[in-house]
Amino acid sequence: MSSTGEPATEVRHTDEPPWAQVYRAESPRLMRLATAIVGPADAYDLVADTVGRVVRRADLHTIDDLPAYLTLVVVNGATDRVRSDRRRTDREERAGRLMVTSSVDPTNALDVRRALDRLSPQQRAIAYLVYWEDMTIPDVAHRLDVSEGTVRRQLARAKDRLREVLK
Repeated sequence: MSSTGEPATEVRHTDEPPWAQVYRAESPRLMRLATAIVGPADAYDLVADTVGRVVRRADLHTIDDLPAYLTLVVVNGATDRVRSDRRRTDREERAGRLMVTSSVDPTNALDVRRALDRLSPQQRAIAYLVYWEDMTIPDVAHRLDVSEGTVRRQLARAKDRLREVLK
């Protein structure tokens, strides 16, 4: 078991290559996380790239908490991707994508997605882990390698921002 109470991902000595074992074990959770941050169009590539980089660059047996490490790498990769996308998008497109009318219906999935897009990548990741993965503040802090105070602050800011956009 990992320190977060989840079964730790183990790389077993089988005929299956280590990357395939890791990908099979961790990809569903990482896909949910990546989808919450970058959207479904980029999530698959992000997770595949992440697992591929980790397997190529690291001796998997030396990583103490592989799920936490992969989570951190996915969040960092998603943050980089979001920043890159923002730089490529001109100001008018960005303004149009981020505009939300005052008559937002919170039950509308598109409105909620747009509201989530207004959060920073870290706020989105924290909100996802707390509300969709039902992780505790200490578990999220461990997963993202940040302090519990940072998780609390970012979660509060995310909730404030969502309230503002969805009112």
